[in-house]
Amino acid sequence: MDLVTQTIVNHIEQTDVTNREDLLSVARIAFLDYLASLAPAETEQAVQDLARFIETNGENVSKADKALYYGFASHYLDFDDAQANLAGHFSTVLYSALLAVLEPYDTWHDFLRAYIIGAELEGIIGSLINPAHRTQGWHSTGTVGVIGAAAAIGALRGLHGESLAQLLSLAATQSAGMFFQSGTDGKPLHAGLAARNGVWAYELLQHTSLKTSTKPFDPERGWFKIIGKTTVTSNDIASRWLAPGQLIDPGLWMKVHPYCSAAICGAEAAEVVAHRLYTSSSYVSKHNYLSPDTEEQDQCRLCTTPNFSLWDEIDRVTVHFPPGADAALRYTSPTTGREGQFSIEYIVYQVLAYGAVQDELFKLEAIDQSVRDYMNRIERVYDLPKVSQSERITKVTVTMKNGDTFTETVNNPKGSPNNPLTLEDIRIKLGLTLQADQIDRIMEAFTRTDEVEPFLQTLRKEGVLHV
Repeated sequence: MDLVTQTIVNHIEQTDVTNREDLLSVARIAFLDYLASLAPAETEQAVQDLARFIETNGENVSKADKALYYGFASHYLDFDDAQANLAGHFSTVLYSALLAVLEPYDTWHDFLRAYIIGAELEGIIGSLINPAHRTQGWHSTGTVGVIGAAAAIGALRGLHGESLAQLLSLAATQSAGMFFQSGTDGKPLHAGLAARNGVWAYELLQHTSLKTSTKPFDPERGWFKIIGKTTVTSNDIASRWLAPGQLIDPGLWMKVHPYCSAAICGAEAAEVVAHRLYTSSSYVSKHNYLSPDTEEQDQCRLCTTPNFSLWDEIDRVTVHFPPGADAALRYTSPTTGREGQFSIEYIVYQVLAYGAVQDELFKLEAIDQSVRDYMNRIERVYDLPKVSQSERITKVTVTMKNGDTFTETVNNPKGSPNNPLTLEDIRIKLGLTLQADQIDRIMEAFTRTDEVEPFLQTLRKEGVLHV
């Protein structure tokens, strides 16, 4: 075993989170958010097709295929959390893999500890290889996620020494996932495959005599050199491990709408600007418009008719980014709703036309040319100062045909680490799929027992976790 691999193995074995309630509390919220991201996707055609594909004899679905399904479904709507160091998504892979290998006797503490360990390793790896790994075109949810899945499974199932090194090795050699799949079903498939391959690696080592290298992270010819194109030392791992923890710093970004997290700041900035526009004295007097109260604003996502009168008065919209901060938003003129999840133009268009993001518009098979014409008035510029990898900031400027200008800058939007989602916010996400009494039963079960399995039984009764 090389020194870097040995260091990783040692830290996985020795990590004790008993007194780290800060990490455990984030892990709990992240699990509920994971479920709130998975549940609405289970009615999507592609998710149901995958479920049918992996079901061979009734409910006789392999653990690896369960992980594939959970990973694909929980990332399908791009509603799940993201993390800046990883430049990808933790929970979709980690919780999908852990759910697949869970045993009836596993406790919440062991389950959440395993998640924390997987997240820690993924975040540290991301901090060492990004932004170069991302800008080269890799999707780290897949490439790094499979390693995190293996670490989490190894921690939950108590693997040690060379067995754990071999598990990490077999996972690392399956690193895959390229970002050109954004806007297609290939992107959530990366999450499913990472979870599946982590489980498959564990089962392969448990049930066969197969042996693999115990030097996956050898500094001279291992994973970091080949995939990450960098040299990593044991101190690079040891100095970062739980100091204070990747779930704390830089923390998780959670979403209230199903689109790429790189658009969160711009979307909120656009919402602030839209509200100012709709309530400006010139607009009110011209259109005899009454400003909505707070409750009506909260219901804006349910609006079905766009207000093009505002767009008719807009000359242009400018979205300001730091250099390279919009790399994940790869579509400037999306043609489908799926592509629109990775387009700041489509998201800003929605906010200005409807008053808020409209989740249903991301399901459109084709975006009307008239909408694309409006998006042509939206331009990106890169005039904000460069920020650290863990920070995000976006400014939106709307210039009216009469010369008026409205602008807003956002760097801590709802769902960001410094403005996190609360349990009530998670309830709202669950409410997109479930009734209030169902959510009450799920929340009660979540806190009622030390073991995870009774909670999963409640989820299945309520129509969550279909395989």
